[in-house]
Formats: sequence, C-alpha cells, structure tokens
Amino acid sequence: MKLTARGTRRTRQAAHAPAPRRSLRTRALLLVATATGVLATLTLAPQAMADRTDEARTLASLPPNGFERPAAGGPYTLDQWAQDGWNLDPKYTPQGWQNRTRVDTSTPAHTGSKSLRVHYPKGKIGPLDSGALAPFALPKAREYYLSFWVKFSSDFSWGTSLYAGKVGLGLAGGKACSGGQACDGTNGFTSRPIWDKSSGKAGIYYYSMNHESQYGDAIILQRNGTDINWPKNQWVNIVQRLKVNTVSGSTVNPDGEIEVFYNGQSAAKKTGLRFVSNGDQIDKAYFASFAGGGTPEFAPTTDGYIWVDDVKVSTNRSDICELNGC
Repeated sequence: MKLTARGTRRTRQAAHAPAPRRSLRTRALLLVATATGVLATLTLAPQAMADRTDEARTLASLPPNGFERPAAGGPYTLDQWAQDGWNLDPKYTPQGWQNRTRVDTSTPAHTGSKSLRVHYPKGKIGPLDSGALAPFALPKAREYYLSFWVKFSSDFSWGTSLYAGKVGLGLAGGKACSGGQACDGTNGFTSRPIWDKSSGKAGIYYYSMNHESQYGDAIILQRNGTDINWPKNQWVNIVQRLKVNTVSGSTVNPDGEIEVFYNGQSAAKKTGLRFVSNGDQIDKAYFASFAGGGTPEFAPTTDGYIWVDDVKVSTNRSDICELNGC
C-alpha cells in the first residue's frame, strides 16, 4: 500500500528591521530547516510543531485505480487489487471477486480502455450472491475524500417489490458497524452510496451512534431541491467526504460530517454527527456493491451490471480533481 505524505512549506517573511543576533545553535537549526524545505518561525512552540507534524502525517492516499493494468476479460481479484496498491483489511472476508467481477472493455470506460464490471445476478441479494464486497485498508485519518465513476447497465433492475442496494465504494472505520447493529461508539461506523425506491434514487447510507433507524440512516442526493435518480448507461461521479467526530475526555462531540458530491456539485450534507466514542478513525475504503436488503423482495428481476472506473481516495481534497475540474 502506498502512502503519500505531504508537508507544508512556510514562506519567509520579509525583514523590515535589522535581524536580531542569533546563537550558533539557532543559526544551525535554521540552516537545517532551510535545507529540508521547511522553515519554521523561531517562536513556534514545541507542541505546535508536533501538532503540525502529526497533521502532515495524516495526509495520505492510495494510488488512483483506473483498472488499466490487468488483462481484460478476467476477474479483478484481490491479488490484482494488491498489485495496484490496494490491500484487503485482514479482519474481513471478501465476497464476489472471483466470479462476479471482470476487467472489461465491452463498454466504453470513463477514461482509458478498461473499467471494472460488477455483476448483480437476477433473483440474488447480499454480497454472498450479488455484486462484490471488500474493505481495503487505509492509513487512519479523521477525514477522507473518496471518488469513483459509475455506470449502470441499460436494463438494471432496482428490485422486485422492495428496492435498495449498495453502489461502489464508501468509507468505514473500526469494526465497521452495519447490518442492523446498534452503533455504540466503540464498534465503528460505515457510510456507503446506495440506490433507493423503484426509481433508483441516489443516496448515502450511514451508520453512526444512536442511528434513528434500526438499519442505519439514509440521505437522498438532491440538485436544486429535486431528488437525484441514478441514470442508466451513463457515467456519473460520486465523491464522499467523511469527517469523524472528536472526543474530549468522556465527551463525544457532535462535530462529525458527511458530504456527498454528484458530478462535482454538493448534493447532500449532514453535520452534527457522532460516529465514535473511542479513538477509531477512518481506516477502510469499503467496496460494498450488491442488491439488498435482506429479503428476496429486494432481488433484481433481470441480470444487471455496474461499471466502476477512476477510483481515488485521499485526505487531501486537491487530489480529487473531480471537485476542482479534471
């Protein structure tokens, strides 16, 4: 797994008065700082310097993945993910990668010539029998951006008489609370894109502390006050920004956030969230893409596919060009 760290470079302030005399030790420190490209002011407190160092260490990303490296026509297995710099979180059992994914050239990719195709079989629900699932390990950080492009097949089915399913990748931390669990702040959290209703409304489905619904809470994406439906046979981009709340002693601060961007524009934002009461942070890019719901009513009525392309995850917003103009 590749971790990219970036420090910040301070600019030297112009001197309008004679500089004070400095000790030999101070001048030596300044020479070292200049040589490494980091020039700190002499008045910066040691704790402040430590805080800035910790902040720089949390600036991390995985390599962008456009699925161009592997040969087309075969499954995109976890070994292939690892070769592209994405490693499975070892605490979890993946599903679907050998028999329901393919590196594909049968439909135009978003960029390049290849994309990842994921199969949603007719009549099947859940990651054992539908789509694919795997949490990929991230360096721990309080805030991440995750971006991917997705396209639904032209005959994609939203369900039978109940309608919901997971789409592409989300973010998670700790023990990844989901599946109807009670999230108590010590067993993690999840936040994943979904479809909802018979029209395939686009949404984000998240588990936080004391979630209102037994099965997590959902926000439907909107543009200009109108709900967004996933289109078929068309590439669209989703970026999720998730920020984990802080904890002050025994106080769980309600300062967690989720924001979702659809084709570069903010389409949902939820603030005041509490995800954790311990030291858990975001540590997983969670590929969770399958039909359901946990009953047959959620099963698709036809074989369907989604294609995923140009996946990016970073703590640095500037790494996500979809938010700045690629």
